[in-house]
Amino acid sequence: ELQDLHEILRIADFILTKHELNKDFHSILKEFVGIINNSANSVETLDDEISELVISAESTITRIKTLQAKVSNDFDFEANQKEVKIEEITSESSGNNLTNSSTGVYTHGYQHNSAVEAEQVI
Repeated sequence: ELQDLHEILRIADFILTKHELNKDFHSILKEFVGIINNSANSVETLDDEISELVISAESTITRIKTLQAKVSNDFDFEANQKEVKIEEITSESSGNNLTNSSTGVYTHGYQHNSAVEAEQVI
């Protein structure tokens, strides 16, 4: 009987050893699956955050481009210089330009005119 119990004990030990490897393998696989699930959740969270940041960045870039276009249109130096030149040409060809007198007042020749010439002017 003792030998039978010893044989049963040896078989039980063998079964426990065999299943212990399976148990270790199961716990390792379970831990691996947990790590993969946590990583997947982290990646999903990062993906959501990145999507939100991309949307925010696109909105900001659109605002910057709009402001850049507005500044370019409002403060375009080349266009402003063309407008100034056009205004100068218009003012030079205008008949009512009071800044450039066509006849000098009190010129040197006028002050030295003779009395006869002065009488003719009056």
